[in-house]
Formats: sequence, C-alpha cells, structure tokens
Amino acid sequence: PGRKKDRPRYFYFTIDDCSLEKSFHDNKIPDMRFDMSVMNGRPSMARIGMREYEHLPADEEGISTLLILTILSSGGLALLLFYKLARTIGGEVHVAILVVMAACLTNGISALCELLHLSAFNSNGYGVYSLDALSGHFEALSDSMVTLILLSIGGGWTLPSDVMGGGMASSSSSSSSSGHKLMNGVRNPAGSLLALGGNGDKKGGFVAIAIILVHVGLAQWGRTFDDDFDTYHALEHPPGRCLMILRFAFGLCFVTGVGMLRSGGRCPPSLMTFLTKFAVVGLSYFASLPGISMFVGSVLPYHQRHQALHWGASMVQACCLGSLTWLFVGGSDASAYHRLSRVGKHHEGDLTESIAASPGGKGTGPSLWRIGNTKVRLD
Repeated sequence: PGRKKDRPRYFYFTIDDCSLEKSFHDNKIPDMRFDMSVMNGRPSMARIGMREYEHLPADEEGISTLLILTILSSGGLALLLFYKLARTIGGEVHVAILVVMAACLTNGISALCELLHLSAFNSNGYGVYSLDALSGHFEALSDSMVTLILLSIGGGWTLPSDVMGGGMASSSSSSSSSGHKLMNGVRNPAGSLLALGGNGDKKGGFVAIAIILVHVGLAQWGRTFDDDFDTYHALEHPPGRCLMILRFAFGLCFVTGVGMLRSGGRCPPSLMTFLTKFAVVGLSYFASLPGISMFVGSVLPYHQRHQALHWGASMVQACCLGSLTWLFVGGSDASAYHRLSRVGKHHEGDLTESIAASPGGKGTGPSLWRIGNTKVRLD
C-alpha cells in the first residue's frame, strides 16, 4: 500500500486447518472446504482518499469500454449491410454481403458475451465460463470469415472472368497447376462449399472449411491455458503463436493472389491501381496483429499486455470490417472495383443455368442460388 511504482506484484496464499494437528490420526486426510475472495483495490472516483474494491483484476480496466465500442461499431456496420440487403429482397444480392454481415455480427456477439462475462466476474469473482468461451469462438469465426473474404477477393472473387484474363484463370487449365486450381476454388468459396454436395471443384470448399476449423480449434486450444478471460490473440501460449504464424502465411497467400490477378493480362490500369492499394490494406491486416503482439510482448510489462493487445486486436478488426463494408456498400463511382464488381450489378440467370454452365463439374460450383424470390450470387 502506498507504493506508486507500476510493476507486477505476486501474492501467495497458504491455507491451513490447525485442527488437523489434533484429529489427524490415520492416513486419510480430511477434505478442506473454504471460500476465498481476492479483491482489486483502486482509488475511488466518488469518495476522495478512499478505495474501491472489486473482483476484476487491474489488467481488465478499460476493457468494458472497448467492448461497448466494439458492439456499437459492429452493430452499426451490420445494420448498414442489412439495409443494403433489404433493398434487394425479391431481386438479386451477392453472398459476399451476407458473409461480411455475419463477420460483423459474430464480432459484436463476441464482445457482448465477454462484456456479460466481465460483469458476472465483477459480481461473483469467477464469471461465466460458457460466455467467455463463446466470446473466443465467435471472435475466431469473425477472424476466419474476414480472412476468407480477403483471400477470395485478392484472388478475383466478385470480378468478371474476362477481367482476370490469363493469370489464374488461364493457368488453372494446365495439367501441372494444382496450386492454381486451389486458388481458383478460393475465388468462389460459397460456390465451392455448395459443390461439396454435388458436382464442381471441391478444393475451395475444403479450404474454406479448413480456415474456419483451424481458427476455432486455436481458440479452444487457447482456453486450456487461461479460462478466466479471452486470450485468443496472446503470444504467451502456443496457440496464440500458431495464430500469428498462420496470419503471416495467409498474408503471403493474399499478396500472391493479388499479384496473379494483376498479371492476368486484361486487368484495366484503374483496377490495377485499386488492387495495389487493396494489397497494402489487406497485407496490413494480416501483418498488423502479429506486429502488435510482438511489440506488446517485447516492450510492455506482463501486467499491461492484455489491455494493449485487446485494444490493438479490436481496432484492427474494426478497421478491416469497416473497409469490407465500404467495399460492398459503396456506389459504382466509389472506385474502379465498384464499377466492375458483380456485387453492385444485377445479372440474369438461374441456379439450374449456373450448374449447367459447368458441365461435368469442371467449374468451381454454382454461381447463383435462390432463396424464395431472391437470387443470391455466389460468383
């Protein structure tokens, strides 16, 4: 008490039952039942000179504010995308809008679950395990969907096939281009997922499922190291380090895909300029979180890392979700991508025609799907 130095402190507790000295006469040690509460004291905001005590540790201060901001920002983006979606009911909508909206919703639900867990923890000292676990898994789902969207758009998803020209589209027809075929499947992840149950190239569907399962698996693995608070992005344990390595690998795949798209031969100069900027933004997303984690782990003391990493990861995710929302909501004059993308255009077609367009299952899957009177484009 009274020390102003900001440093980690460690406390050790020993619990003993003195009655054992009188009653312990055999080899059976009686069970000890006890309740112990450890409170965090901080200066009171209402009463000067007094201290307030709460169950939440000091490294969770300010996290509730961050979670509320995350809920508001993710909810706002989801509402904007829903408005875009509602205007197309009975018409045609691209599935990319649905995926980004799902990424925003899962990010907001993750923050809501963690906020409820913090509130319960401050009340009872241990919170609600299931809420904290759900927070980590929803965060992993949001990350996996953002990763899949970036990889797919970087490979040419939502762009007309004639714009891609040679590059990936033509190279995928060669006999020694299994890697190109794999990227070709990622260019249509929704269609490839549907193709898993029928005809078409299934490689992209398997890649999409693998990306989601790996993120969810790392989130669950991380809970075996710390089950009090979400540490999904922490470098202190092996699953967090695996996630950072995975981000670097996805970043390299993303840059490779954009490079193949730019070298397609029919890419307009205006779109090439946009793709260069998009590559910088996408690479920043994949590299920023590992960079933040390494900076936090090497510069900040241990008791300040959780706060800084949580703020950094949330800001990176919010900026990326905002950029993707602009990418699919912006008008045709917003950029060269918006003028060419299938997201903002309406095409005639039917699911049957789309399947028939790739006889023998040579395509990446159907390009159109019907939900009632609404057509959902998958290409």
